[in-house]
Amino acid sequence: MGSQESRKFSILDSRETSTLAFMVNESEGDTIYRTLQKLDCAMNEVESGIKRTFFINDISREGDIDIVLVTLGDGKARLNMAVLKSEKLFVSKDSTKIKYTTLYAEKQSNYDDIKYTPNFKRPISIIDPEIADEVRPTLYYDEETNMVRARVKLLPKKSYIALQVTEE
Repeated sequence: MGSQESRKFSILDSRETSTLAFMVNESEGDTIYRTLQKLDCAMNEVESGIKRTFFINDISREGDIDIVLVTLGDGKARLNMAVLKSEKLFVSKDSTKIKYTTLYAEKQSNYDDIKYTPNFKRPISIIDPEIADEVRPTLYYDEETNMVRARVKLLPKKSYIALQVTEE
């Protein structure tokens, strides 16, 4: 692997499932929460399903990388921890079922105090299981704190998964 190449790994999903991958970064500041960064993905249809290749574009990142895999499909969600060593992904044998419920609200609401760093690392990721993707935040500049923050619009009577990782 050349020094300017991104590291990558692939996962084979069935046609009924969709996997999202997040790189787990060290905690920033004096918090126990580690930051997450959604990985870019390329998809190829193959005979047995959909091959998803995930890329770690941070070429300065060396050593083992912790990965969180969220697989969605048929109204169910599963979470797996994994470690990327060089180009080989080691996935935990047992996945954990994620339970999520409908957030009841009469009108649209915002989850709006998400601290962002310039590379889009954040302590929480909100996933829409219906589209099997992360809810796209809207960035804004908070003059009071002199920081870039984000707002995520949450629709009423809809289920979401909030993903957060701690150092414990």
